[in-house]
Amino acid sequence: MTGIQERLATGKGKFTPNFPELGTAPVDYEDSISQEFFEAEREAVFRRSWLKVGRIEQLPKRGGYFTRDLPGLGSIVVVRSTDDTVRALHNVCAHRGNKLVWQEHPQEESQGTCRAFTCKYHGWRYGLDGKIAHITNEDQFFDLDKSGLRMPPLHCEVFAGFIFVNFGKDAEPLRSFLGERLLELESYPFGEMTQRFGYRTRIKGNWKLSIDAVLEWYHPPYVHARFIDPDVGKAEKLVPPVDAYHYDIFDPHMLTSVPGPSPLPPREPGELGPVQRNQKWIYRLFRAGLFGPDDVPDVGPLPEALNKGDIRSWGNDSFWLFPNFSVQIWARNFYITYQYWPEAVDSHTYELNIYFPPPENAQQRLAQELVADSTIEFAMQDSNTVEATHSALATRANQQFHLSDQELLIRNFHKVIRDAVDAHQSAEKEEDHR
Repeated sequence: MTGIQERLATGKGKFTPNFPELGTAPVDYEDSISQEFFEAEREAVFRRSWLKVGRIEQLPKRGGYFTRDLPGLGSIVVVRSTDDTVRALHNVCAHRGNKLVWQEHPQEESQGTCRAFTCKYHGWRYGLDGKIAHITNEDQFFDLDKSGLRMPPLHCEVFAGFIFVNFGKDAEPLRSFLGERLLELESYPFGEMTQRFGYRTRIKGNWKLSIDAVLEWYHPPYVHARFIDPDVGKAEKLVPPVDAYHYDIFDPHMLTSVPGPSPLPPREPGELGPVQRNQKWIYRLFRAGLFGPDDVPDVGPLPEALNKGDIRSWGNDSFWLFPNFSVQIWARNFYITYQYWPEAVDSHTYELNIYFPPPENAQQRLAQELVADSTIEFAMQDSNTVEATHSALATRANQQFHLSDQELLIRNFHKVIRDAVDAHQSAEKEEDHR
């Protein structure tokens, strides 16, 4: 072991045996390449789970709204009504089914402030609660029951400033779905971090493979060597040992905690020396790197929910909220969200958002931009592996794959997805037999 690895080693041993229900056998990735499973998964998982669709800061005042076009689920409008309630509505007109809220281009998401939603096709208007408010030439219709005309509502709840929706008919309360472990995050100062950098892309691969790519820290010396050391042999020696991490499962959600470097000490004038063409020199110049700014902002006391694994030199906690959303809270007082929206069995949209406290000066702003740039570069490198993985899996040349102890969350993730599909299909069969 290198000095870094000796300092971080814990001697904990393997984690997977602590979760005997997961087993240790090879896994089958048919759930990532089967069209039949993809369709079942959309119905069983995405139409029946709580899905994060935005942040409360996107609705700063009453009448504020934004739209989300969710692949396979449809377009929705999230609005802060006049009674200050956050609501979610299907973005569809009750007249001819036109997409109701959009601006210049109907295929683009939009946001703004209004007193009512007006259909661009025939001028029907709806209140911010989704109820019909005006019908153009109402007397020309036949037996029109206005009481039943509205933008259909969805279940919508807010937790820690995150806005969630559920497309199911009978949704359990959001807080019950999250469970006690995630509810502990409610005291984290998410609302103090309003400086956002966003990234969105489409990836040619199954959505679960993208989540797999960031559920383990086995790959960084190879996929991200540029950020560690261009010499892969040296990069291998600079990553924490396998027992330095922490994993936890609170089905259907889960957590991984990782070590990270300590912030750099204050820089003395002239300390950097001559310009160098490497990542480490850039990090020293801007006093920031992948793990965050070296001048850590004060955001007040942090909740005890963080670093429960007592990670030495703690770097971050990644809380994975079933099925497709992650909140990654960093020791240097910023956070990142990751979300994956399946479009087809071999395609999905990947959204990454990075949140900081507002910068107080140019140096802080540049440090934040470097962190955002590094994070997005990391994400692009991961995306390449996803596309390569999917194209190879689709051949079905190999169908049994071996996962290490460092990949136990991948093993669990695919299990909870398959379990959700099996449970839904079993319930449907029981219903059919009644």
